Amino acid sequence: MKLAASYVKERLRAVLAALLLGAAAAGLFWLFNLPLAVLAYILLVAGTLWLLFFIIPGFVQYARRVGKLRELQENVTALLPDLEPSGPLPEALLLESLNTLCRQSRQKQELHAQRQEDMLAYYTLWVHQIKTPIAAMRLILQSQPSPGGEALGQELFKIERYVEMVLGYQRLETISQDLCLEPCALRPIAARAAKKFAPQFIYKKLFLHLEDFELEAVTDEKWMLFVLEQLLSNAVKYTHSGGVEVFAEGAVLVIRDTGVGISPEDLPRVFQRGFTGRTGRRESASTGLGLHLVKRVLNTLQIPVEIRSVLGKGTQVRLDLRQTPAPRD
Repeated sequence: MKLAASYVKERLRAVLAALLLGAAAAGLFWLFNLPLAVLAYILLVAGTLWLLFFIIPGFVQYARRVGKLRELQENVTALLPDLEPSGPLPEALLLESLNTLCRQSRQKQELHAQRQEDMLAYYTLWVHQIKTPIAAMRLILQSQPSPGGEALGQELFKIERYVEMVLGYQRLETISQDLCLEPCALRPIAARAAKKFAPQFIYKKLFLHLEDFELEAVTDEKWMLFVLEQLLSNAVKYTHSGGVEVFAEGAVLVIRDTGVGISPEDLPRVFQRGFTGRTGRRESASTGLGLHLVKRVLNTLQIPVEIRSVLGKGTQVRLDLRQTPAPRD
C-alpha cells in the first residue's frame, strides 16, 4: 500500500492530466447534448487500456527499481546488473553513475582482499622460513656452551616471540574463519604457556606459581594459548623481582605479577595499538602490540578482560569466562 501510494504520488501529473481529459470530454458531451452512455463506454475502454499498457507495467518496473535500491541501501558495494538506467534522463544518469561507483568499489575491495591474502601468504612463508635459522642457532648454543650462551638463548627466545607475534597479527584478519569453539579445560592450556616461559623465569630468578584449579570454558584452545602466552610474556618482561601467579577466582582466570605496574592514566589506553605508556617507554623492548592483540582475540572469543594495576606493586589481568559462546559443530 505504501509503495502504491508512492507510485501514485510520483505519477500524480499523469493522473491529473487523465482526469482533466475525462472532465473535458464530459463537458463537451454535455454542451453538445450527446449521450452520456457513449462517454462512459469511451472512458471505460480508454481507462482499461491506460491501466493495462501504462499503469500496471509502470508500477511493476517501479517496484522492481525500488527493491533493487533497497538492496543497495543494505549493501552499498553491491552491483546492480538488473537495474537498467530507464526512466527520465536525470534518473538514468544517476543510476548509471551509481552502478559505476559500485563497480569501482567492488574492484577496490577485491584488490584489497587479494593484497591481504598475498601479504598473509608472504608472512606465513617468512615465519616458517625464519624458524629454520632460529632452530639452528639454538642447536649451536646448546652444543657449544659459552659464557654468554644463556643470555644469547634469552635473546633468541625473544626473536621467536616476535616472529609468532607477526604471524598472529596477520592471522587476526581471518580469525573468524580459524575458530574452533569447544569446551576446554583452562589449566592445561595455562600449564603449556607456563612451560614455554619457564626458562625466562629461571633466568630472571622469578617464581611462577600455577595453582591447581578446575575451570572450563567454551573457547578456541589455540587462540586461548596465544592469549595466555602473550600475558605471561608481558608479566615476565615487566617483573624484575618476585614473580607471577596464575589462578582462578570462580569463573575468572587471573594472571597476577609483582612487576613495575601501570600508571592510572595509562590504564584506559593499554589495549590501543602501538600504545606503550610510561612503563613501556622505560622498557626499550616494548612494542605496544601485545595487549592490543590480546584484546582483539578476546573480543572475538567473547571473553571480557579487565586489568587492575598499582604502579610499583604489580598488575593483574582478569579473564571473565562466565559467559562464553556456544560451541560450534
